[in-house]
Amino acid sequence: MESGELRIFKAVALEGSITKAALSLGYVQSNVTARIRQLETELKTPLFYRQRGMILTPAGERLLKYAEQILHLLDEAGKSLNETGVPAGPLAIGAYHSISSLHLPEVLAKYHKTYPDVDLSLFSGPSDELLDKVLKYELDGAFVKHTVARDDSIVHELEISEELVIVARPEYADIAQLAGKPFLMNTAGCPNRHQLESWLQFKGFGKVRYMEFNHTDFIIQGVLSDLGASFIPHSAVRLYEEKGLLRTFAVPSRFGSTKTYFIRHKDSIKTSALAQFIENIQHAAPYLVPLPLESHWREAGM
Repeated sequence: MESGELRIFKAVALEGSITKAALSLGYVQSNVTARIRQLETELKTPLFYRQRGMILTPAGERLLKYAEQILHLLDEAGKSLNETGVPAGPLAIGAYHSISSLHLPEVLAKYHKTYPDVDLSLFSGPSDELLDKVLKYELDGAFVKHTVARDDSIVHELEISEELVIVARPEYADIAQLAGKPFLMNTAGCPNRHQLESWLQFKGFGKVRYMEFNHTDFIIQGVLSDLGASFIPHSAVRLYEEKGLLRTFAVPSRFGSTKTYFIRHKDSIKTSALAQFIENIQHAAPYLVPLPLESHWREAGM
């Protein structure tokens, strides 16, 4: 069993398709097929069900866990031997949709300009998907929402605290006028939605109607067009508010605060590229506060 075979096996397992795996690896399809069959012959067990794609067998599921660990160790060995202290090489960062649009573009541009030898890539997705990719060593680090469960394999490098506000067009003088309008929010499961519902119930408003948008920029444009109101970080709309294009309404901190964490896998090497990225994020805005995870758990009573 060679590392090349394990990389091919992992690609097929993740893609669920010989064709897609071959494309992602830059191999011809027949080569991928042959290497998978060779691996199954060597291990004397089928690794995939070949019906409507490539679906892992129980043996394949077990092998995938080992393959991820083995390939991670090989990659980490390469990183360690090639580490010079100067940021360079690949750096894969994940971010949930709203923070990827609100906070990262300027930081990424500055980082790329300062360290052109770093092959920087950004993956956007929901927090649970990003956590899974960090756990599988597919991302060097990721920005996730505070709903991510405690996991001993995860290191929380940064804590980002933000104020959430009700936002609407300036002609709405008070929140009561917004009671009948839809709220433009992310899909169900978004923690901001839960906080909004809790606060509106506390205030005695009825059931909330939603219009779902999964990108903060689209939400802001929708509010500007008077499609409805929203409940988003104040930093996202501060410039619009200063120009008189939007009005914001504060809510009590127990309903109107949100936190984001930058996480990485504890077993991954903190390369100079990643360390410098974290330092850049720390200096990007005053609301970024490093906090040891143990301190956060104590504060939360966990």
